[in-house]
Amino acid sequence: MDGLHLPSSTAEPQSFTLSDGRRLAYQCVGDPQGQPVFFFHGSPGSRLDSLSAQAAAQAHGWQIVAPDRPGMGRSDFQPYGLLDYVDDICELADSLGWKTFGVMGHSGGGTTVLSCAYAIPDRLTFALDLGGWAPVSVAELRSQMTAIDRFFAERCIPSSQAQPVHRVPRLFQIPFTLLGLSAKMLPSAMFIGLLNGANYFCEADSALLSTPEVANFLARTVRESFAQGGEGPAYDALLRYQDWGFNLEEISMSIDIIHGVEDISAPYSFAVYKHRHLPNSQLHSYPQEGHFFLWSHWDDIIAIASNP
Repeated sequence: MDGLHLPSSTAEPQSFTLSDGRRLAYQCVGDPQGQPVFFFHGSPGSRLDSLSAQAAAQAHGWQIVAPDRPGMGRSDFQPYGLLDYVDDICELADSLGWKTFGVMGHSGGGTTVLSCAYAIPDRLTFALDLGGWAPVSVAELRSQMTAIDRFFAERCIPSSQAQPVHRVPRLFQIPFTLLGLSAKMLPSAMFIGLLNGANYFCEADSALLSTPEVANFLARTVRESFAQGGEGPAYDALLRYQDWGFNLEEISMSIDIIHGVEDISAPYSFAVYKHRHLPNSQLHSYPQEGHFFLWSHWDDIIAIASNP
C-alpha cells in the first residue's frame, strides 16, 4: 500500500482550551476508535502535516491527533520551553481520555518526541523520530546544517544553558516573516522554487516537490504555520537551536530513529549522532531519499511502531 496519499481538502481543526486559557488547535486523522498517537509537525509546519498519514492510519487502525504548537496554525502563542509543551500534550491527552499513547514527529517535531520520551516515558507506548533535528547547540552538529540554519544558530544560541526565551531576536524573526509572506502570496510552485534556490532540498526532495500535488501540500502546511504571523514559527525554531534542557543520554526508553540518507534539511548525520548518544535506539535508514521520505512510507513507519 505504500505510496503518496496527500488529501487535497481538510476538515476544520478541533480545539481544546488549556488550563491557562490558551487555545490548542489540532487535527484528527485516521480511525476515531484506533490506537492513540500524537503527531508533531515540522518547524515551520502545522497540524496539516499529518494529513499525509490519513490513508495509512485508517488502514492500520491508528487514531492520530496532530496539534499546532503555540503561535503556529491556530494555537494561541505565549513564551514556553520545550518541556513546558510536554505539559500541554499531557493536558490534551487527558481531555481525550488517553492514559497512554504513541508519539511521532517530523523534522522539528522530532524534538518534541524526544522531550516526551525524556519527561513522560511511562505514558508512551512508542516514540518515532522521523527525520528529526538533533541538539544543534552542540558545535559539531552546527557544521552539518544548511548555510542559512547555521547562520542563525551561530548568532542566536545564548551563552547560558537552557535559558527560557521570552523574545525572538529581530535578526531571527525577519526572515521568518518574509518566509511566511512568501508562502501566503506566491503560487505553490514559485514558493517551492524559492526554497530550492536556497539549496534547502536534496535532489530526491526536489524531484518529489516538482509534482504540483506535492508542492501544494507542502506550501499549504507552511502557509498555515504562519496563519498568525511570524512570531510563533520563529520562536519554535529558536527553541530547537538552543539547549534543550535535557541530554539524550538521559532518555532511557526505546526510540526509533527513521531518516532519509540524502536529507539536507535535517542531515543524516543528525540521526547518526542521536543513535550514538541515545542509550536505547534503533536507526532505520532510507537510502536515496530525503527529508520528506515519510510521505511515501507510512505503512513501513507504522510497521516499525507495531513491531518493536
